[in-house]
Amino acid sequence: METYLYLSLIPEALIYSQLPPDRFGKYMAIGDKKLSRGPAMFFALDPEFSSEAFKLEEARAKCVPHSDGSPRRSTYVSVYNVLSNVPVSALGSLYLTTKDGLTLELSRSSGDIPERKGYHLYQEICPVSPKVASPLAPEAFAKFVTNPENPVFLPRLAFCELRLEGLATDPEKSSASNLPYSDLNHLRECLTSLKYRNDKMSKIVHRDLDKDLFYPVVESGFYVGDQEDFACYPFPGEDELVGEHHRWWSSATAVSPF
Repeated sequence: METYLYLSLIPEALIYSQLPPDRFGKYMAIGDKKLSRGPAMFFALDPEFSSEAFKLEEARAKCVPHSDGSPRRSTYVSVYNVLSNVPVSALGSLYLTTKDGLTLELSRSSGDIPERKGYHLYQEICPVSPKVASPLAPEAFAKFVTNPENPVFLPRLAFCELRLEGLATDPEKSSASNLPYSDLNHLRECLTSLKYRNDKMSKIVHRDLDKDLFYPVVESGFYVGDQEDFACYPFPGEDELVGEHHRWWSSATAVSPF
């Protein structure tokens, strides 16, 4: 039975499992008894990945089938400082699981990343999760946030870009009626403050990750970066999501009744 190694972002953890990505995503999102429900995100790593930061061999030895032959769903290696101890080069595909347990695979881009002018709205995912406005493009933003010369910095960051539409170029006057954010006036104020402060590279818009309103507002893709390396996982456009990943997209955009 094959053994997989996953780096979970929600929640942050390094986990061995005998479940392939689609089944592992479902397990992480809704569990065995479906008593709770929430999105999950995780990277696939090479099962032979090695690092002195983790007790990998000890954990892998425990990831064996149950006595009835069923696969071991999860054997945790670590739940602390995981992303900071896994280099960007070790990351494989990124998997996005909806609250209903449906999983979409995003492949790592091997080409150049097109840069969009204007302001950006980023959702930091791991190891912290505020929503941040910035004039910096994704790779520059990753380098800024992980710069040890800053008073506050992160060793490595996983994040994605969210839709701003007209606010990206004209935060003061552009219409934002079709953006589903709860406090658009506050978002305008944050973006406008960047417009008049050339020395300011980021502004916190919201301090938490809104798990119920997330996948539908992803703009360009998901990113992981630090001072040395950067990876991009492009997010499909809506036409591709509707045409090729209809079940996943319907689940991702469904409004929770609770």
